[in-house]
Amino acid sequence: MRGNQLHTIIENEMRRAGVNFNQLSQLTNINRGTLSSIFNTSSLKLPSIEQLDKITESLNLNIGYYYDVYIEEYFRDFNPHWKKLKPLVYRCLRPQFQKQLKRILELLMESNINLSKLFIFTESWFEEGYRDELLLCYKYVIKFEKYNYSEQTVLSRYRIFYIESSNNDFEKDLHAAIEFGSHYSELDEHYRLDALLKLINIYFRHCQWDKVIELSKEMNLVSKNVYERKLHLQKDENEKVIFRTERHLLVYYAQSFLMPQAALEAQGKYKEAYTYIAHYKDLSWFENLDQLGMIELQKFQKFAIANELNILISMGDFKKLPEYMQFADQHPDELLPSMYCIVLSANKNDFSLINDYDWILEKLNFIEQSNIEDSYYEVIYSLDWLEKLYRQLAIYHFRYANYSEGVRYLSKCLALANQFNKKSEFNEYPELMNILKEWSLLMERNHKNDPS
Repeated sequence: MRGNQLHTIIENEMRRAGVNFNQLSQLTNINRGTLSSIFNTSSLKLPSIEQLDKITESLNLNIGYYYDVYIEEYFRDFNPHWKKLKPLVYRCLRPQFQKQLKRILELLMESNINLSKLFIFTESWFEEGYRDELLLCYKYVIKFEKYNYSEQTVLSRYRIFYIESSNNDFEKDLHAAIEFGSHYSELDEHYRLDALLKLINIYFRHCQWDKVIELSKEMNLVSKNVYERKLHLQKDENEKVIFRTERHLLVYYAQSFLMPQAALEAQGKYKEAYTYIAHYKDLSWFENLDQLGMIELQKFQKFAIANELNILISMGDFKKLPEYMQFADQHPDELLPSMYCIVLSANKNDFSLINDYDWILEKLNFIEQSNIEDSYYEVIYSLDWLEKLYRQLAIYHFRYANYSEGVRYLSKCLALANQFNKKSEFNEYPELMNILKEWSLLMERNHKNDPS
């Protein structure tokens, strides 16, 4: 049944505000004839979403005040058309209108409109920089294509994974990776490389070493295949690169060796880990490197030096410590991972840092005063390293019975872990808990000996 409930509600609000149509025209800058056409009772016409927002503001109401009625009336009385729907969906991308967006998508599912355009528009908004706001749209594309294998479905799954794993939330990252599962294999090669690198980083942070090594092998195969077929060099008629990835192709190839090396190192398999470094230490053979490619090549040369020192110090070769500290001083972005490695290695090898502790404190203060987002590492990587550094500093102080300092760093560690929702690794804390128990027993004995 057709009706004009929206018009009635607006006219009631106009009477309440003491506004007539001439005044409304002046307030909204909408032509008086256009308003007459919209509110003519003998015809049925809805204002555009832009006109509706102007009318709403002119009556001193919040944008969105009429959206619920507008949406229901539009789908009830009109044949949905993307000319009107696109700006409506776009308006409802705002966080406060997610309920209305969900209702629009539900009604679209019930209509006969071609939903492929929803995907096209959502992709254009993704390119504009929208992220969390688009999750519902991508989920409804998948829902619509439930029984169809399509490029839109595959890419929508990847976008959901990309968005849900980009919020510096440790646990949600892993959940997003598990939900995405093996769908990366359905993606075109350029998206597949991006997906693989993101998955590898997530599984590395969660210490799932087998997954890191398995996916790194796959990324190595894909990157080599792309390189050998020169796909990354192909351009369209406008001289734009067709094969678009987030990073330079060299990065995916190099990371396919660096990440398993880091995974093996984390497991204490130092000699095996060391063999991987040669594969990314010198990538000058990589053909057709542009300026960005050269920058990335130099980064991996630096990573190779850092990781060689990492492994030697992890194996207990502390004669390399001055060289490592000098390297970290020269490359501030490497300070945090380098400091973590130094303190971790000292704890594992029962080595005293008494001669170097002032340097550690100075650099830690520098890191804490810096903007962690300025590093070329992902924010969540930096947060993870800082949390683990605090943890190792707590263990270091407990080892030497500096309990007050140990508790201070343990508190920092737990507070930071809570900040980015790092719960799954709390099973790594028993070493700290055992030391704390020993400390509490010591305090109890001291109290009994000196009850005052």
